[in-house]
Amino acid sequence: MNATKIISQEQVGLIESSIQEAETKTGAEIVCAVATESGRYDRAESIFGAIGALLGLAGGHLIAQSLDTEGQWSSPPVFSLLMQSALVTGGFILGTIFASFSKPLRALVVSRSEVNEEVTRSAQIVLSDAILSSPRSAGSVLLYISLAERRASILCDRLAIEALEQQVLDEICENVISHIKQKDISRGLITGVEQLAEHLAEKIPPGETNLNELENHVLLIHPRA
Repeated sequence: MNATKIISQEQVGLIESSIQEAETKTGAEIVCAVATESGRYDRAESIFGAIGALLGLAGGHLIAQSLDTEGQWSSPPVFSLLMQSALVTGGFILGTIFASFSKPLRALVVSRSEVNEEVTRSAQIVLSDAILSSPRSAGSVLLYISLAERRASILCDRLAIEALEQQVLDEICENVISHIKQKDISRGLITGVEQLAEHLAEKIPPGETNLNELENHVLLIHPRA
């Protein structure tokens, strides 16, 4: 799964049009970001590496026992030590590589709280880079989607956060996630943008000029690109 490829240019255009339309209803700025994944979860890879090492060592001993009752592997002690070291190392490497390319496998040993923390951390980085680094006068909102984790996060700057209650943000995120699970990412973003605009319009109405201070581009983030 690659965020830079999973959404077509036509879909990107529809999302950007929805952002433009939404910002006619409010003085706030809305930014959308789609990430392939939010975390590498290296701890999970280490766990499966350890499992691979144990399986390699256990398999080696079973093979050794089947070769000879006197244990041909253990006849020269050095050979036995080298073989066991190779099995442990090889098993660890294979387990780590296998887990690194299998997100469902890593998900088995990653807690929900860890996933939520990684998604929030990545969203905060995007918020800082794309929004907080630019001077703002009316408040900004980031709608962030992480595909691998099937999570959505909405973060606001200090001006917009006063206009949106946490319950509202949670409901919008749930609606967005439901579309992600149906593999309709563009519809999820458009729905989220429309709902954000509806709530923002009440507290942050458009100004007389209503300048577009942030570009309406959809940020597509692929860590390994």
